[in-house]
Amino acid sequence: MNEQTTTQRIEVSGQTIGELINLSGRQRMLSQRIVLHVLLASHGDAAALAVARECLATFASTHRVLVSGDDHLPGVFSEALQQLYYGTRKADERMQRFIALTNETVARVEARDDAAGTHVDILVSQATPLLELLQEITLAYQHEMRGIEAATQRRQAAIAEQLSGISMQANIVALNARISAARAGSYGREFAVITQVLADIIKEMDALIYSVVDRDADELSSRRNAPHGAAQLSARPRLAARSSQRIST
Repeated sequence: MNEQTTTQRIEVSGQTIGELINLSGRQRMLSQRIVLHVLLASHGDAAALAVARECLATFASTHRVLVSGDDHLPGVFSEALQQLYYGTRKADERMQRFIALTNETVARVEARDDAAGTHVDILVSQATPLLELLQEITLAYQHEMRGIEAATQRRQAAIAEQLSGISMQANIVALNARISAARAGSYGREFAVITQVLADIIKEMDALIYSVVDRDADELSSRRNAPHGAAQLSARPRLAARSSQRIST
């Protein structure tokens, strides 16, 4: 896991990145629990040692998933994360050192080794720097989420714009058809009925466009840790403008 490899960008969903954000955030909590319970164990709390081991096992397995992935999650999937874990910040190496140090400290505390106190002190001194690094990792995943949101917004805006254009053209066709039906008098009555059905379909199409835009905006917003109610898909204002200019049927 310490070996640096070249990472090609893997396309992942916002939901997947949301899961990675949750896992990386949990790592912060686990790191603090580990240090606290090792410290308590060094002062004679027998139950604390078991808690420390359990938290460390979860911490180590989660780190493996974040770095290497599993059947569900992709591991390191972007160049930015590659640099964070294996570049100058050496997050993977530092996590491995923390895990190894904790394992050794737990063993020495359990054996009541004379050097246990020194190892506990070293572990405690690592708590704040490690927490800062874990916070940096969480922020990196949040940055990836913002990139996914921006790309999704651009795709949805383009699709909505295309649909709006199609709807506009269909509306014009329907209007011209109704004019032709009116000119045909009694011969055009059946055709007039068809054009009215077409006009109703166009209205349903417009409503569907709006519902899709609003739903996707809500889904993107719910994936973020912090609320961002101002984040709306840019297609909505353009659709509203087009609708206001649409020829009434």
